[in-house]
Parts: sequence; C-alpha cells; structure tokens
Amino acid sequence: MDLTTRVLLGATALAVLGYISFVYGSCAGDPDCHFRTCGRHLCGVVYDHPPAL
Repeated sequence: MDLTTRVLLGATALAVLGYISFVYGSCAGDPDCHFRTCGRHLCGVVYDHPPAL
C-alpha cells in the first residue's frame, strides 16, 4: 500500500469517527435526545420535544 492510499484511508477513518463522536456525543448531553434501536443495533438518535402548554 503506498503513502497516498494510507493517507486517504486515515483521513476517511478520522472523518467517520469525528462524525460519529459529534452526533452521539452531542446527544449524550441533551435531555431530549434518545438513541433509537433497530433490534439489537443502534440506528440513530431521536429528539423528543416536550409538549407545548
């Protein structure tokens, strides 16, 4: 594997990990945010807003 391929694979891995940590990390601090599961797998996040009075 040459240097260009390694750099591109590393950049892709960092971008994916950064995106996942941004989405799921910001959800952890929000009380209206919950993780959605599909069976036993984590599918995404759901925002539950309290009903307006």
